[in-house]
Amino acid sequence: MGEIGEIGRFNRIDYGDRIYFDSVTGIAGTTYPIGTAAMPSDVIANVIALCTRYNILNIYVNGLLTLGATMENYRFFGHYDEGATDLALAGQDVDNSRFEGLHISGAQGGTGLATYIKCILNAVTGFRGLARNCALYGSLGLATGNTDYADFDHCTSIHGPITVTIGSPDRVSFKSFHGAMVLTAQAAGLVYLRGFHGSLEVDAMVGGTLAIHANGADITINADCTAGTINIYGSATVINNAIGAIVNDYTEQDDRAEQTAELIAADMTLVTAFGSGTLADTAEQTLCSLDAVGGTKKDVKVAVYLAGATVGNIQERWYLTSVAAPAVFVRKYPENAAHNPGAAAVLTREFGDVPEGLQLQFRIDSAGNDDALEYEVELSYLE
Repeated sequence: MGEIGEIGRFNRIDYGDRIYFDSVTGIAGTTYPIGTAAMPSDVIANVIALCTRYNILNIYVNGLLTLGATMENYRFFGHYDEGATDLALAGQDVDNSRFEGLHISGAQGGTGLATYIKCILNAVTGFRGLARNCALYGSLGLATGNTDYADFDHCTSIHGPITVTIGSPDRVSFKSFHGAMVLTAQAAGLVYLRGFHGSLEVDAMVGGTLAIHANGADITINADCTAGTINIYGSATVINNAIGAIVNDYTEQDDRAEQTAELIAADMTLVTAFGSGTLADTAEQTLCSLDAVGGTKKDVKVAVYLAGATVGNIQERWYLTSVAAPAVFVRKYPENAAHNPGAAAVLTREFGDVPEGLQLQFRIDSAGNDDALEYEVELSYLE
């Protein structure tokens, strides 16, 4: 009995503080020395069994480990290899676990926070927790639906821009991020970019607040940002194409840039175009369109005169082509409530700017009129 006791005692010491997993050279089983550095395991269920038996929470990973069960409160270690993925999260619950030096992909499960140190996060979704000194590759999706917090401390993009899908988490913070980022689909919550250095594209924002504290950044806000608030501070160049989102630009302005902008504005020409025709008793009709060719069209205004509109619903609608799909028109601004002028009427709208490369269409829905309506339209803008 004494000899058997000695063997059991030394088993724990021989394993040290971690179990070794290797998908290439490992073997199945839970009998010592399987799971040691000299004879690693290649079955995650066996690794978990060994960890449970010897109260070990550290796992060294070589090759590809695909999680197949809940693994809370574990610590995973790799060898800082940028090659093939080391660890696939596979939607498993990894609440309160830590990953260090691993190439990670897949969906993070659970409802709690995880920690990633010096890892490559490659197409990770459901992210919730802390990433420190990590490289972000391809895409990154944040968790939404629970108490969702995400912090990225001194992270960077690799091999091109990282596309971060925000959704509606409670709070997200990027501290001292370097590289290129596409920040897309923010619907709610608070997002902070602190000390951001590089290229930033804000895309498809429909809600929430985005605060950008730039440290030498090129920022483009796309036309499909239709709601929410963007506050920009620090040193940055900003191209604002947003339609609907509120953009507050508090960046440090270069006096020479301001003077150049003033000279350009003074040299802009007012263009006015006229048209007329008959508005049939049908659904939607396009009265005028504007192509922003050779530069942004500034301060676009439209006035439509309708003669003898006595019955039926008159609605005005704006459409703009999409940046992602130029042939697709997207309705912008809520349509005016249907009304029956009862007599001649003038409909006016100040649209603002039409970004270069897009097309604006002004349409009228006149369904319900007994007779066709005569109209005249005046379109004006600066170029």
